Amino acid sequence: MRAFDKLIFTAQQLTQILQATLFKASTRPISGLSTDSRTAQPNNVFLALRGERVDGHKYIDDAIARGCSCIISEEVILPREDVSVIVVKNTLYALGALAHWYCMQNPARIIAITGSVGKTTTKQYVWAVLSARYETLKTEGNYNNEIGVPLTLFELEEKHQWAVLEMGMNHKGEMERLSKIACPDIALITNIGSSHIENLGSRDAICDAKLEIMEGMPKGAPLIINADEPLLMAKAHEMRAHGVRPITVSMEDPITDYFISDIAVTPQGCSFSLLNSHNGIHYRDIHILQTGAHNVLNAAMAWVVGELCGMQETDIRRGLLHFENTGMRQNIYEYNGMYLIEDCYNASPESMEAALKVLGDIGHNQGGKAIAVLGDMLELGSFTRSLHERVGKAVTENHTDLLFTFGKFASHIAQGSIRYGLQSAAVYRNPDLTDPQKTAQQLAKLCHPGDTILFKASRAVRMERVIDHFKQNFVQTTTPSKQKP
Repeated sequence: MRAFDKLIFTAQQLTQILQATLFKASTRPISGLSTDSRTAQPNNVFLALRGERVDGHKYIDDAIARGCSCIISEEVILPREDVSVIVVKNTLYALGALAHWYCMQNPARIIAITGSVGKTTTKQYVWAVLSARYETLKTEGNYNNEIGVPLTLFELEEKHQWAVLEMGMNHKGEMERLSKIACPDIALITNIGSSHIENLGSRDAICDAKLEIMEGMPKGAPLIINADEPLLMAKAHEMRAHGVRPITVSMEDPITDYFISDIAVTPQGCSFSLLNSHNGIHYRDIHILQTGAHNVLNAAMAWVVGELCGMQETDIRRGLLHFENTGMRQNIYEYNGMYLIEDCYNASPESMEAALKVLGDIGHNQGGKAIAVLGDMLELGSFTRSLHERVGKAVTENHTDLLFTFGKFASHIAQGSIRYGLQSAAVYRNPDLTDPQKTAQQLAKLCHPGDTILFKASRAVRMERVIDHFKQNFVQTTTPSKQKP
């Protein structure tokens, strides 16, 4: 049971917290919150959320039948049963207001992480680092929106010293609301990419929307930013004017607060050095068990968080080695003499480019072919064609040997790769998302032990279907892939 659910409220107390209107008062106690009538418990407050597919107001009677003692609604209802009714303008905002109130009662300090790419991985790194010393709560799964962040905050207990929250958005104003709910003591922006550009119109607008994370932060709070992102660096003066303290982390510019160098990448992980320009300490031979330079940046940002939270070097190093990946994010493993890179949870142009660099680094170190199996990227709007073609350029720049595209939009990746120099004979297209077996069979015929294969697409593509069919079709041979001259 969540600690929040152990609290007992009166209808009058909830009405005051929400600054709402109490239309019907009951003397029954209120404990625990439900947003799903199917899981409602006796004496819960049922909060009727309106979603894209489901309207919780249609299930108020069911919630009452299951014993709820209070209803929070946007509609005036007067049930015959002995229940309290609180009416609010927006039940989603009411959920946030209740979570904000609970967060303010809790001693835990809050770290908020956002960015177009890498926020989940960075959240996992930060949580791993802090957990080496502190009791730390973190966002689970994809609970990073205006429902997920409040529900995560309701998990706070007295034992927690820190909470690491992932914050996502796809429209202007969402990040501001999330920040004002949680009031982060430390925030972190991984990068500014093209995700949700369909809704926001430009990367500049995406940057402004991400910077709304400052709105709930106290004056002087640190905001860790990727200094290799020009859009963020151009806004550094705005951050200071807003009262937050930008802390810069870079792999390119040594004149930053933290500079990353000496990066070494293998299929088993990475090592790097990190210079703290404030105290002059140069931390060397930092190891992580994930591969790719982008993960080095994520880990370095987590190191900075650890220092800000008063941790010792030995604890931070130990924490980084306890990182746990989630879902289908860059899962790298050996299969029948090949390396498979499963990165099927989501995709944006920036994450595609990072994954292709990992493919190039690992593939060519192994001596076999570097093979990319890439699917559609979604929510790109009028930029769909140009951004898929940009990924095609990255395919060629990272010396990919074979390209398989899966989906109508992904065909533009094929076009871009050919335009920038990949031979058309090395490109295999399948625009039909209902036929993953076609791509799998083509791939199975052309790969050999020693090859490295990347699978990546937006979540809705369900690239794992191609992987499953590939494993069913692949017949192991003893013939290794041809070595490159």
